[in-house]
Order: sequence, then structure tokens, then C-alpha cells
Amino acid sequence: MMTSSATLTNCDIESIHIPGSTQSHGFVMVLSKSFGITACSQNIIEYTGLDAANLIGKEIGELAALLRDKDLAQGLKSLIAYSAKQFEAKSAGRFQAVINDQLFDISVSVDQEHYLLDFEPVISNITQDVQSMVGRSLSEILSDKSLTRLLNNAAQQVRSIIGYDRVMIYKFHNDGHGEVIAEAKNDDLETWMGLHYPASDIPKPARELYKINQIRLIADVYANTSPIISVENTPLDLTNSHLRAVSPIHIQYLKNMGVASSFSISIMNHDRLWGLIACHSYTPRIINVNERESAKLVGQVLSSAIVFREQEEEQQQSAVYRQCIETITRYLLRNIAVEDALFNEECSMLEVVESSGAVLYFENNLREVGKTPDSKFINQLIDWLDTKISEDGCYMTNKLSDDFPQALPYSNEVC
Repeated sequence: MMTSSATLTNCDIESIHIPGSTQSHGFVMVLSKSFGITACSQNIIEYTGLDAANLIGKEIGELAALLRDKDLAQGLKSLIAYSAKQFEAKSAGRFQAVINDQLFDISVSVDQEHYLLDFEPVISNITQDVQSMVGRSLSEILSDKSLTRLLNNAAQQVRSIIGYDRVMIYKFHNDGHGEVIAEAKNDDLETWMGLHYPASDIPKPARELYKINQIRLIADVYANTSPIISVENTPLDLTNSHLRAVSPIHIQYLKNMGVASSFSISIMNHDRLWGLIACHSYTPRIINVNERESAKLVGQVLSSAIVFREQEEEQQQSAVYRQCIETITRYLLRNIAVEDALFNEECSMLEVVESSGAVLYFENNLREVGKTPDSKFINQLIDWLDTKISEDGCYMTNKLSDDFPQALPYSNEVC
């Protein structure tokens, strides 16, 4: 079993794809290309009565014989053959089988050396027909043209499908930090709407895995993980396993918030991780494979809708900007004073750059409009900009205090 040396200060380099263990709501088995068992999670004994250590080295047919299920081996081989054909498409095969009178979902993923099998009992805490609910929910989600209403509706619909206590739409900004931009929750919970979280809350390794595994269930943060027994000395890559154990740092993070179970759906903008549908339950909760795949469809449709709505709103906003610039240009061409042209009543620079305040320093005169810092700070900034501005006469930043520490006390007025 792998032990983690990751801390809050170095979690960006944590190898979360090779945790050395699995979650407990199913078991994992790894087969060689010749169908020999090369690794197995220890908790297989809880589901089959078979000891993992005794299975290592056996052929899949021997496992079927031990389970008194002659059809299991052939079913697995057929599934693996299908999955191998899908390998280039990065998709996995899946089928169901009864093992010890329990129905299991079996998912197969393929890499260059192994077949990785996830076995999950077909159980769930959801009592409704998820597939029919998803169809209705997609219609509801897509009915809104406003991006804000679209996101709020999506959060409500996902919560109605999976029954979690809180569902958030979490957007990643360009600097990596995240913001809760939509939320649906139990009435007794405090809202997290509008809260911002540092990029380190979801470090880079986790974000990369969210691109690959676009649905992720943590069924019970208090359940023990199951070590993987393997014939190999190198850690087993569980990137494609639904049952991959969770970083202990993230587990503690969820516990600190009182969360017992979490479920996430990736929101993609082409190959970029736009954000997440992040779901929290304050009691342990199981969502089976079929239900997770149905919820994934919501994420895929929402991803497409967001891309379309954002493009639409950007085009509308660009048209407003162009109209505003044309208005300012007309004023300038009338030989009106520069300061009056830039801050005219019809349209000003505040609208062009979406700011709450602006200062024009022109020919040794100051013109302040909207919400601005005090004159002492402005004069300090002007003196600093004289030495900072590049040859093309332009300086731009979204965090002035990084370059000009004197701006830190004015962070509510200056970006």
C-alpha cells in the first residue's frame, strides 16, 4: 500500500493516480494481456469470500471456477475484447454479472499492459428512475437562454436527480481559483453562493484527472480504503478506475466541512476544464454506475450549452463595446476635450472596460470618475507608472498589488 507524503504545501505534486488502495464500495482486479490476475484489492473477500493473495497468478477461468460461474470467464473475456477495440477511443466496456447472488456492474479499462476491472454492486440510495428524470431535466435546463438562469436551473435539476444536500456549479477562473456561481441546497444550509476558493483547493493533478474521469464518486469519507495486492513492484496506475481511493488531504478537507459523500461532474469547454458540478451529502451515499452515467450526460449537455451561451453573450457584449467605442470616437472627432470625450454622458470608458471607476491623467490634469482611491494613492501610482509603462505606453494587470504593493490597502477599489 502506498503511503502519502503530500502536505498542504506540496499537494500539486501528489501522485493521486497511484494511491495503492481503492474505495470500499466495490473491488478492483487487474489482468495481464494473457488474462492472468496480477493485482486485486484486498476487500474482494468481502464480496466473494475469496482471498486476494490466493488469487494472484491465477487465470480468469480459475476465478470463475472458484465462484462456480462458468459463464463469468467468457463474459469477462468478451467484455475485455470489446474494450480493447475501444482503447483508441478512450472508452471503457461495461456489463453486469451475478456473483454470489449479488448483481455487479463490471467496468473494464485498457492500457498498454493491463486490463483494469472495477466490480461494483448494483445498489443505490436513489429511489427514482434516474434515466427518465434526466430526460425531463435536460429539457428544463436548456429552456433558459440566460447563462445565469441556465446554471441555477442545472444545479436544481442535478439535485433533484441525485438527492444530495448541496449542489454547486463551480467555475475555474483564468488564474486557477474557483468560484461558486450557482447553487441548490437544503433550506437549513448556509449558502456558499459567490464564495471564491484558491487554486490549491483543487490542485493540478486532480484537475487533470477530472478531464479524464468526468464523473467522480466518493461514497463515504469515513469508510476504510482497501489495499491492493500486486505481483508488481511499481505502483498500480488507477487513473481510469471509478473506485480509485481518494487523497487523504481531500478526505480531511471534506471531513472538515462535515461532508460524508461527494459527487462531481466535469464541465468541459472543448479540452479545457471549465468547472465542476460539485455535490455534497452530509451522510454516506451510493450512486451506482448507470445512475452516474446518466448524471454525466447532464454534464455533457450543460458543457455544450455553456459554450454556446458564453459565445452568444460575448458576441452581444462585443456589440455593446463596439457601439460605445464608436460613440467616444465621434466625440473625439468633434474636437471636444479628451476628458469630456472619454467620459461623456452617452457612453464612457467605464462601459468599455467594465470598471466601477477610472482616472485620466492628461496634460498634468486629473479627471476622476466613479469609485476611485484617494488622490495621494493616485499620484503615487502615476509616478510609479512613469517608470513601469513599456515602450508602447501600455501596462495591464488583474492584480496591481503584485507589482505595486502600495495598492494592497486599496484592494476593494483597485484590481
